[in-house]
Amino acid sequence: MDKKIIAVAVVAVLVVAAVGCFLVINKDSDDSTITASAIARVNTDGSGLYLKAQYNPADFYTVTNGQYVFNADAWGGKVFGTPGSSSIQHVQLKDIATSMGLKFTKYTDGMQKNKDTLYFSDTIANADAAITKNAKVLDGGILWEPQYSIIISSDMYQSFLLTNDVFPGHTCCIIAGSNSFMDANPEATVAFLAAYSEAVKFIIKAQADTSSEDYKTLINICMKYTSGLNEDQINAALANVVYKFSDDNVSGSLADLEDDIASLEAGLEASGSITKPITNLGFKDSNEFAEKIVDDSYLIKAVSGDVKPLETKKTITVAAINGDVHQIGLRVAQDLGLFENYNLNVVYSGLTNGGAVAQDLLNGHSDFGFLGAPPFTSNNVNGAYIHA
Repeated sequence: MDKKIIAVAVVAVLVVAAVGCFLVINKDSDDSTITASAIARVNTDGSGLYLKAQYNPADFYTVTNGQYVFNADAWGGKVFGTPGSSSIQHVQLKDIATSMGLKFTKYTDGMQKNKDTLYFSDTIANADAAITKNAKVLDGGILWEPQYSIIISSDMYQSFLLTNDVFPGHTCCIIAGSNSFMDANPEATVAFLAAYSEAVKFIIKAQADTSSEDYKTLINICMKYTSGLNEDQINAALANVVYKFSDDNVSGSLADLEDDIASLEAGLEASGSITKPITNLGFKDSNEFAEKIVDDSYLIKAVSGDVKPLETKKTITVAAINGDVHQIGLRVAQDLGLFENYNLNVVYSGLTNGGAVAQDLLNGHSDFGFLGAPPFTSNNVNGAYIHA
């Protein structure tokens, strides 16, 4: 049963989206060309809230009839870490605070804390920041995998809540493609997505049998491309992520993603993260915006079963977040030789967060990008990269 947040006094309207920080790119232009389109999913879910070990989680929430009920008395006056003030984790924590009727305020050293406020520190982007650098300040926090699994494996913190449970099925990372590249190279685009979808299917099969050789291969790939994690932490991280290439991992359809991005755009605009009304770009509403910016035509062809290797080897550049278990499918496709099977040479460009990937893609430095739906959406709207 899907679990929903119910506040002690107020039911929150939740904005659900993806991992990554927003980096707004300013661009004043009347050019109606879409710079990039969302062309595939990468995953849903996959983040978690952690809590100091000395606290009792039962003081903070209860689950009644499948619904989360939060206790404002326990949350009030606490300081929680987020990876950035515009990350989805920050947005989700703010929604939890709002649902309880609490104020949501940035904490600064030495300030007096009040019980009517949930405080945040928005620089806690990795396990070291939570465990080593800010432990005296934090009561808990929210972060993505695999950093979340590292944090809760320490003696200092405990597992508290998964976003999988509190925000079930929330859209997370997507693949975006440069429209100029895809228009000029449709066969390479289809081949790239065909290889990627095969990698996702491999991951899902491996997850279904953790005693299999496929799962051992998956673990080894994760260990290779994520630093500082042991096998137990990788296992925990993989268990929290739902890997996807399309809505149903079969047809190639992204109709549900289109709906998700429409809701995301509306929520981000309402919260102020999107500063330019979508109507200013000529769209009548968020649904019309999402319909234009999501393109599943390449993916539908990619999963048709009739994709042949390119006649001439093609080099493509793909930007993604370094060490992110969410996006490990890209590395799986590389290490299993799936891109090579389609005569593709994939050049990996590793970046620090989704905002950096958005900037790299929209500035024309990469052909495809693995990034969160929020930075992709906000950059396109705030930067006026898309018009009706």
